[in-house]
Amino acid sequence: MGRLDEGLYVGGNLSAATMTIPAGTVTNAAVSASAGIVATKTVPQHVITYGQANTAAADETRVIHAAYGAGTVIAVHAGSIGIAVGDATCTVDVKKDGTTILSAVITLDTGNTVYTPKAGTVSVSSYAATDVFTVVIDGTIGTGTLPTGVYVRLIVREAAE
Repeated sequence: MGRLDEGLYVGGNLSAATMTIPAGTVTNAAVSASAGIVATKTVPQHVITYGQANTAAADETRVIHAAYGAGTVIAVHAGSIGIAVGDATCTVDVKKDGTTILSAVITLDTGNTVYTPKAGTVSVSSYAATDVFTVVIDGTIGTGTLPTGVYVRLIVREAAE
């Protein structure tokens, strides 16, 4: 096999029966916007949001995502439209197949700001095709008023196949 140890300029098309391109050579800028790359060759990011009505937080467990492909959880956030009053609190947990993916539940209380989501700490980020994610919302009214319009946002990157 021949070897070229200096730069090479090709003014036209370059064809080869096979070619090994070094890792990191093809960047996002090198791919044409009209390249037509099929979804199965990408890892799309999904932002999944679930929100309760703008009423006092209601205890519930709800499926928010059923994975089609293997993936990674990027982030979990929770917030509310109206904050809790007094000693009322609301916890939000996200579970994969019934087991939490957070190191601790997200607690919404009087210290939160309306429309400002609070980040959870993801402790289990990888998942497989067919895994099911649920959100668990649990309010403790105490002597106050529960937050209203509780919402959760799950951000994942998931293989298309």
